[in-house]
Amino acid sequence: MDVDTQNEEINGSFDEELGNSSLDNNDEDGSALVKKLEEQLLDAKDRYMRQAADIENMRRRQEKERADLLKYGTEKLLQDLLPVLDSLDKAMLSADGQTNPVVEGVKMVQKQFSSVLEQHGLKPLQSKGQVFDPNVHQAIQRLEDDVAEDTVKEEFQKGYTLNGRLVRPSMVSVSVPKSS
Repeated sequence: MDVDTQNEEINGSFDEELGNSSLDNNDEDGSALVKKLEEQLLDAKDRYMRQAADIENMRRRQEKERADLLKYGTEKLLQDLLPVLDSLDKAMLSADGQTNPVVEGVKMVQKQFSSVLEQHGLKPLQSKGQVFDPNVHQAIQRLEDDVAEDTVKEEFQKGYTLNGRLVRPSMVSVSVPKSS
């Protein structure tokens, strides 16, 4: 049996299943089918567009998370190193004016340590004389003074940012107007 004969038999049996009706008789059914298929196509396109947008959003979110990990991944380590830097700063304050080799060595270590931390994005906050900002300062004392109200008078512990993000707030005293 050749291919043409097989096709004729299949078409014949198909026509019998449809009741030997032509598309002219089923114009309404055909247009309804076309309309239904068009709706399904639009629905499928809509689902495709939503899924493509979801995938793009997920890709962007992962890129941002990866960039943040690279930018802020050292934050915990740097927080753990801040007390060491504080100790070096205090050692230098207590040795102010001394010029023996040990003091000079500690000064060099402090400078080198601070430089390495800055290379990794850690920057100290400048607080003394600035207007108190609760986003970067933690007030632990209020002092009466003649300077403008809410001015940082003294810094007890330095604050730091890592690539613009606050790592530790500055512990400060803040001025209040003198009472009459």
